[in-house]
Amino acid sequence: MKKTEEKGIILLKSAVLLTAVYFCAAETALVKSAVTDGIDRCLSIVIPSLYAMMIVSVMIVKSGILSCIPRFAGSIGRMLFGMGAENYAVFVFSMFAGYPAGAKIITEQYSSGKITSREASLLCGVCFGAGPAFIMGCISGTLYGSGTAGKIIIISTISANILTAFAVSFFLRRSRNPAEASHRQINISGSLLTESVVSAGRTIGELCFMITAFSVITAMLERMGAVSAAAGIFSYVSGFSREVSEAFIPAVLDITAVRGLPADNYALLPWICALVSSGGICVIFQTAAIIAGRFPLRKFILLRCTASVLSFGICRLIMPFMLRDEIIAVSSVNIGTCSAPSPVPSVMLLLMTFIIMAEYDKIVKIQK
Repeated sequence: MKKTEEKGIILLKSAVLLTAVYFCAAETALVKSAVTDGIDRCLSIVIPSLYAMMIVSVMIVKSGILSCIPRFAGSIGRMLFGMGAENYAVFVFSMFAGYPAGAKIITEQYSSGKITSREASLLCGVCFGAGPAFIMGCISGTLYGSGTAGKIIIISTISANILTAFAVSFFLRRSRNPAEASHRQINISGSLLTESVVSAGRTIGELCFMITAFSVITAMLERMGAVSAAAGIFSYVSGFSREVSEAFIPAVLDITAVRGLPADNYALLPWICALVSSGGICVIFQTAAIIAGRFPLRKFILLRCTASVLSFGICRLIMPFMLRDEIIAVSSVNIGTCSAPSPVPSVMLLLMTFIIMAEYDKIVKIQK
């Protein structure tokens, strides 16, 4: 039975690969346009908003500055989130640094033996954030022309991240808690800067190539009708028009495509918050590329889905208050979307997340 499943998976992967080869050979003009669009998004969005932060994140880890976090900050991290001082600093920093920065630091910590595989898997799921540069520049400034929309996204995503981190704290407290380093030494030099620039450049290059590849994948799915089918399902679930739904699905595949959404549509804002919290499929692949199989991604995906649902609900709660003084076209607002949702689904999702993670840990221990 297992061999049959393995053969089926191999055949499916082969079919997908052959389809991609045929598409690239038969639709050269469409592929060229998709690649051009992907490169344009990298040059106009990804590199300006992430490259500098990636350099800083590498320097933070390699310089040893995380070992000099004040003791009171470490106490707060342990009390609220079950994190040590270094991990708490990474958690706070990553929410403002951009998507891959948190995964990059956690991977560096795991590679140096500072945290276990279990801790790395959990921390990677909460040390996550789009960063104000991307939110304000690409989403708020482009789609809404208003800083208020950006503030709503930032508050919603950070609040969801904090709630998710609090949930994860119950599992982190049971993990190995290594003693704080007694010898603290900071090393900041020209060679460190050079090494950080090279490392960040390599990572940004991987991310840009991934975004370009997903641009081609999106074009292929659009030609095959898969995007249209997914848009029909989303339109039925959300109540948006078919045109809006067809613009939203590419953003699910690659969040940098969010700039293609219709402008000044505040009814889309909760969905955008949910998308920013999860990062989209491309960001998951980007994170996987950074982790490079060092530790599993199951918990990361589960935690990001949880944060996405929480972010959606938080946005719906705060929108009526934060947009009170904004001048918005009446046609762009869906009153039902802004009504306060019941907290029961979010609470149930958190409980199910705890159960799944606990059962997964039990299975891993049995297998060992």
